[in-house]
Amino acid sequence: MIGMTHPSKVELAAARLSLGSSAIFILLLGSLHLLEPEFDPTWRFISEYALGRFGWMMPLAFLALAISLACAGVAILPGVRNIPGYIGVLILLVAVIGLVIAASFQTDPITTKMDDLTPGGQMHVLGASLDYSPLAFLLLTFSLIRNPAWSAIRMRLFITAIIPIALTIAFILAIPADAVFGPGVYTGLIGRFLVLSYTGWVSAVAFHILASGRG
Repeated sequence: MIGMTHPSKVELAAARLSLGSSAIFILLLGSLHLLEPEFDPTWRFISEYALGRFGWMMPLAFLALAISLACAGVAILPGVRNIPGYIGVLILLVAVIGLVIAASFQTDPITTKMDDLTPGGQMHVLGASLDYSPLAFLLLTFSLIRNPAWSAIRMRLFITAIIPIALTIAFILAIPADAVFGPGVYTGLIGRFLVLSYTGWVSAVAFHILASGRG
């Protein structure tokens, strides 16, 4: 258990890979904002960067995020010891699968009607709909804080888990009732903060594991 015995080599390697993948995700996503400024970040979704000149970078960004979440799950698994935690791990696994699907299929423009989506666009939407990472973070946080080895960062875990939940609610509320997206609709901006908030929780658990290893 972290804090009583040193984390295993697998846990430490997973924590490092999770942090590295998060950094790559942030770098790729940030670069696309500069390389493809034609996509208004206030209402265009990040998936649409795959439609631009540097579209190959967006699938890599999704894969980097999927790897980061998967490695975070591997790193914390020994500290998960109750039903909420195991459910959280399962939800996180489904989210990782969803991100891989989203990375594998190119999205359609957000202005495309649901009835007009291409098969690839439909698969991308399916993959994105499987991403319930914020719920996984919250359940895993409730599980980890019951482990004395994680008590030192209890508040940090709660804060980094609550922020994605709050942003998810804000994202849902920002979706237009008529599903017509355009200027003045801020789902794109909220969605960007949402996916970036994932790296906050991931970083919290990864740094704690690495610090425990040094201890």
